[in-house]
Amino acid sequence: MTIPQQDGPVPTESAIAAGMASGDTEAVMRAVASSEVMVPQSAQAPESADGGLSLPVIEQDGTSYVPVFTSETTMNAAAPDIDDAVAVSAAALGANWPSDDLWLAINPGTENGLTLPPDAVKSLPIYADGSGG
Repeated sequence: MTIPQQDGPVPTESAIAAGMASGDTEAVMRAVASSEVMVPQSAQAPESADGGLSLPVIEQDGTSYVPVFTSETTMNAAAPDIDDAVAVSAAALGANWPSDDLWLAINPGTENGLTLPPDAVKSLPIYADGSGG
């Protein structure tokens, strides 16, 4: 699925930045949970046996991260070598998070990038339904 190119920051990125600036963790979690994110896909990545999504993993300082981006524009700016990505609901991604050892890197390599530990990723569905954590 291709997300149309947009000029300027997308609403999700603005909401995340505003929440981070004010220290409002709940606002950041709601913004992430209610968004669709671009999950990079590799042409060399093996298809998962159940036809599900292949999650790329990057490692930094001994921690493993799954990188995602809140827009195609942000992905292309931060990681121009990515050729393909799939748009998925961040809440659905959290609901199906595969490991207690994987962190989520949202917009890595950007000014407003952030990382979420596994327990926060798994709580995204709660924030998506508006009840918060």
